[in-house]
Amino acid sequence: MKNTNLILIMARESGKKDVSKQNLRLVNGKPLLYYVLKTSLKCNNCYTIISTDSDEVKQYAKFYQVPVLDRSKKLTKDDTKLEEIAVDALNKLEKKGLKFKKCLILHPHFPLIKKETIQKFFSNLNEKVPVLYGYEKEPDDVFGTVNKKFELKDASKTTVKIKKIVSYNCQKLFREKNRKRVFGLEISPDEIFSPRNYHDFASLESVMKRKKIVVRVDADINIGLGHVYNMLTILNNIRNEDILIIMKANKNLGLKKFKEHLYNVKCISNDKEFWKIVRDFKPDIVFNDILNTATAYIKKLKNRGIFVVNFEDLGEGRKFADLVFNPIFENKKQLKNEFYGSNYACVREEFRVFKRKQIRKNIEKIAITLGGIDKNNNTLKIISIIKKFKLLKNVRIEVILGLGFKHKKKLLQLIKEMNSDYNIKIIEKVDLLSKHLIDCDFVITANGRTVFEIASLNIPIISLSVNKREQQHNFVRKFDVGYHLDFSKNTADELKNSIKSMMNFSIRNKKIKNLEKQNLRKGNSRVISKIMSEFESTKFSAA
Repeated sequence: MKNTNLILIMARESGKKDVSKQNLRLVNGKPLLYYVLKTSLKCNNCYTIISTDSDEVKQYAKFYQVPVLDRSKKLTKDDTKLEEIAVDALNKLEKKGLKFKKCLILHPHFPLIKKETIQKFFSNLNEKVPVLYGYEKEPDDVFGTVNKKFELKDASKTTVKIKKIVSYNCQKLFREKNRKRVFGLEISPDEIFSPRNYHDFASLESVMKRKKIVVRVDADINIGLGHVYNMLTILNNIRNEDILIIMKANKNLGLKKFKEHLYNVKCISNDKEFWKIVRDFKPDIVFNDILNTATAYIKKLKNRGIFVVNFEDLGEGRKFADLVFNPIFENKKQLKNEFYGSNYACVREEFRVFKRKQIRKNIEKIAITLGGIDKNNNTLKIISIIKKFKLLKNVRIEVILGLGFKHKKKLLQLIKEMNSDYNIKIIEKVDLLSKHLIDCDFVITANGRTVFEIASLNIPIISLSVNKREQQHNFVRKFDVGYHLDFSKNTADELKNSIKSMMNFSIRNKKIKNLEKQNLRKGNSRVISKIMSEFESTKFSAA
């Protein structure tokens, strides 16, 4: 026992004045005291004991099989120094044959304190660092700038004002009454969140229910930005969760978009780095929006007890995920964990708020938007076809380019040649896509997730597939809300005919009526509700 560290938990009867019996107040069905106890008991080479004057606390301690030290009333006053309590406790324990080298004083009102932080206190205490205070860094804190790597700061010449937690080298504590060297250890604000009133207790309950979610997503010239936007759409509607985005370092086209939304993003170079993050972060849920997944990858996540949710996945790994959402595809032989079709399409907030107000008899404006990349420069092909067949001469045409579009020079040259006869405008760096689409009579777009967003505005669509995967997106054809073309083939005549048909008001109006029958604005809530309910169900079953 001589080499063991002491964790002394201070749990007096009164607790804080603003909340009666604060230390025993239930938080998610457990007394506040429980959470510090639970963390302390996980610490290696540590002896945990409760110092209290409360019979109720003693009863709880007995239930949790934690030893108790009686604290005299003179040591329960608000102005009692922590070192006095520590010395009293150490003397009592020594009489019982228990000696300790180091002592850490904790309070029940820090239920979010981490095991690693506790251990940092003990590892940094020595002859040269006899006293170590834990504090929350503030702009004007007495220790100045201290980095987040548990770096110590000598505070000998300052007054320690923000004591949150304190630890002692026991020999120094007894030997030196007037200690000249005092050090501070910065603690993250979330770990030392302390409920001061009943509102704080409600907030604490909410924080402690937070789930850790890892989002695995990539964007590059081959796969586009659709996966990034899909994840942003879902994540922006998930409240109060701890979210970490993981992207490949060489495929970070969507990095800027996530950072704009203030998400925590980590870039990795290889799978080894990914698994290290998973090990350290310990997620409850992993979202995969990376196209087809492999069996081994999903099984490895599941073996760690992680709830796995995949999006747009037709790979073998989907069979072992907890949930798979494939709104773009249709599959009559779907697995029990799979959800197909437009009911599970997630459209961005801007498309759920705005709605087309007017249906014009004559075509006045259209838009062309082929996603964030348009690798094959299909935008240029479309404009060339419009020029060839002399279509849409009296129509405003907005060409909306994505962040990764690399063919602007050729496109500008063609538009320059046409603009004496046409009204074509290029739109870049679009914050609100809906703003440019909402007054369109129809839209030409890639046959991906954007189809759902345009459809949610009740605007007819000409959709273009450029690969076999996009060809499987059947929404436009299934519900007759526009025209679909396989743009990997020679489709100049087909596009010409589709545009001419869209210019017919009765045809276009019929497709608008079909669009009005679709309910695409509740896909987000369906997906999130399904994820959270299934997660809780799985968690309950495991318990």
